Amino acid sequence: MIVRVVLPMLFTIVLTMSCAVAAPALEAAATATIGSEVSVTVTGSDNPRDFVGIVPKSLREGGYEDYQYVTKPGAKPSVFKLRAPATPGDYEIRLMGAQSPYPTLARRPLKIEAVTATLDAPAQVAAGATFEVKWTGPNNERDFVGIGEIGPQAQKYLTYDYATKGSPIKLTAPDKPGEYELRYFLGVGYTVIGTRKLTVGSVSASVSAPAQVVAGKSFKIEWQGPNNPRDFITLVKAGTAEKQYDAYAYTAKGSPVELRAPDIAGDYEVRYLTAQSYATLATAKVVVSAVSGSVQGPAEAIAGSSIPVNWKGPNNANDYITILPQGAKDGTYGNYAYTAKGNPVSLLVPIAPGDYELRYNMGQSHATLARASIRIALGKQEPGLIVASVNSATPGGNAVEIILDASGSMLQRIGSQRRIDIAKQSLTKLTSATLPAGTPFALRVFGREVDSCQTDLDIPLTPLNAAAVATKINALESKNNARTPIGASLEKVVDDLASVKGERLVILLTDGEETCGGDAAAAIEKLKRGGVNTRVNIVGFAIDDAKLEATFRLWSEAGNGSYFNAKDAAGLAAAMNQAMRPGFEVVNAQGQVVASGLTGVDPVKVMPGSYTVRLKGQSAQPQTISVKPKETTTVSF
Repeated sequence: MIVRVVLPMLFTIVLTMSCAVAAPALEAAATATIGSEVSVTVTGSDNPRDFVGIVPKSLREGGYEDYQYVTKPGAKPSVFKLRAPATPGDYEIRLMGAQSPYPTLARRPLKIEAVTATLDAPAQVAAGATFEVKWTGPNNERDFVGIGEIGPQAQKYLTYDYATKGSPIKLTAPDKPGEYELRYFLGVGYTVIGTRKLTVGSVSASVSAPAQVVAGKSFKIEWQGPNNPRDFITLVKAGTAEKQYDAYAYTAKGSPVELRAPDIAGDYEVRYLTAQSYATLATAKVVVSAVSGSVQGPAEAIAGSSIPVNWKGPNNANDYITILPQGAKDGTYGNYAYTAKGNPVSLLVPIAPGDYELRYNMGQSHATLARASIRIALGKQEPGLIVASVNSATPGGNAVEIILDASGSMLQRIGSQRRIDIAKQSLTKLTSATLPAGTPFALRVFGREVDSCQTDLDIPLTPLNAAAVATKINALESKNNARTPIGASLEKVVDDLASVKGERLVILLTDGEETCGGDAAAAIEKLKRGGVNTRVNIVGFAIDDAKLEATFRLWSEAGNGSYFNAKDAAGLAAAMNQAMRPGFEVVNAQGQVVASGLTGVDPVKVMPGSYTVRLKGQSAQPQTISVKPKETTTVSF
C-alpha cells in the first residue's frame, strides 16, 4: 500500500509498505512415546530444501538427525509424519534452513516418554513348533515380536512377526532346545520394551526305509517326528556333512513320503531334517544298488532316416535313448526317444554325416548307462532348408508372463556386475523396446526371502506399461540363502493367466536348479492341459552344468518351448529377445519331429520330402510343404 503524509509548510514524504509475510512456525503435540509417529504442521517456509526433524534439546545449533524436506514452500500448512526417537528425554522439533550452517527457523519442545509392552504365551513349547503370542503395546509401524537368545553373544531375534498383524500372532520356536526370551521390539532402533521367558523343549523322530533300493527307482520312507512346518526327509550320500541335503520331500505330505534313489550306486542315508537349522533328528542307512543296460542299433545309417534301437535297462521314469556325436559331453543329448515308448524305440538320425554314439541315458541325472557306436553316411540326396516366419510374435490378446529367479545365487558377479542387475537391465530393455505397449503382461518373482520358498506375483496380468514395469523391476533385490521354487512358480501360472483368451508365453529366467522340492515337469504338463496354446521357454543364465542344461531343455520341450543359454549380459539380452519368438517344428509322415527352430531366425536343414510345419504351442493352422534338395522353402504363418 502507499501512504501519503503531508507535513505543514515543510515537505511531503511517501512511504511504501508491503504486506507482512508470516514467520515460519511449527505445530505439534507436546509429548509422544518412544518410536511413535509424531504429526508436525509446518507453515511459513519459503525454500523447498528447508527441512524438519526431531533432535535432542541439547544438540548444537545446525545439528540434525533424521529429517524430511519441506518440498512445498509457502504459507499453506504442510503436515509431516516424523518418527519419535527410541530413547526417552527432552527433544525439540526444529525447522531448519536449507543452507549451511542450517539455522533454526522455528522450534517446538517435545517430551519423549517411555512405553512398555506385555507378552503372553506358553512357558514351554517344543522345538520348531508354531505357537501363539498375545501382546499389548504401542503397535507402531514396523514394531515386531520375536524370539531371541539369552547371553552376551546372543542374537537379539531369531524368528519374528510384525505387530501390525494383530494379537495374537504366530511364531515358530527355534529348532535347538534351550532357554530363550520373547521380546517386543520397537521398529525404531530395535528397542526392546517387553520380555517373557520361553523354554524350548527337545523333540525326537525316526525314519524307516528299505535296506536296499535300485538306482533311479522311487521308494517309500516311513517316518515319525514333530512334523513342524517345512521339516523334510532327505537322501544323502553316507558321510555327508550335517545340515546338507539332496533329494527331499516335506513331512507335510504325510507318512510315508516317496523319494527317488540316485542314479549312482553306493551307500546313502535317509535323514529327518528340521526346517530352520537343518538339524538331523533321525537317520537310516540305504544301499543303492547299481543297474546295467545296453543299446543296440545298426552299425551304419543314412542321414535323416529313422532307425530301430533295442535297449535293456531299468526303464526308470524319463530314461531315454539318444544319438550324439562321438566324444560329446556326458549329460547332453541329441535326438531322443523315451524308453517308456517301448522296445525297440524309433530314433531319428541326424542329417550331418560322421561318427556317432547311441546312448542309454538315465532320466534323473542324464548319466550314460550304455553306449554303442554308429556311423551316419550321406544318402543320394542333399538336404534342403526351411525358413519360417510369423506376422507378429505377440498378436493382440496374447499374454506374456516372465518368472524371474532372484535367489541368492543371482548375487554372484559376471565381471563387475551382479547377475541380478544384469537380469534387471535385460528385462527393462525387453519390456520397453521389444514387447509392444499394451501387451497383456505379468511378472512373477521368487527368491527374495531368506531360507524361503516364496513366489510372488509382483505384476498381475495387465496391459504392459513400460514405465511402471521398469519401476517395479528396479526395486527388485536378491537375498542370500533364498531358495529356488521353480516348480511352485510354474504351478501358479495357471491362475496368473486364467483370464487370457489367446496364446500364453511363459519365460522362466533362472541361474540354478530347483531347491524347494517342486516338480517343474508336472507343473508344465498341468499348464499345457489348462490350454493348448501355451509355450514355456527357459533362459538359463550362467549355467555351467551340462546335466542341468539337459533338464531345462527337456522341460522347455515338454512345454512347447525352447531352452536358451546365456553366459553374460549380451547373451542374456539376446536370449530374452529370442525367447519372444514363436518356435516351430517340422514333422514327417510318421509323426516324428525331424527339426525345430525359431521363426525369423536361422533356417533348419531337413532331408528332401513332404513335411508338416507347425508353430509350437500356438493355434495357427499347420502347413504342408515339400522340401527339395539344396533349395529353401519358406513358410509364413
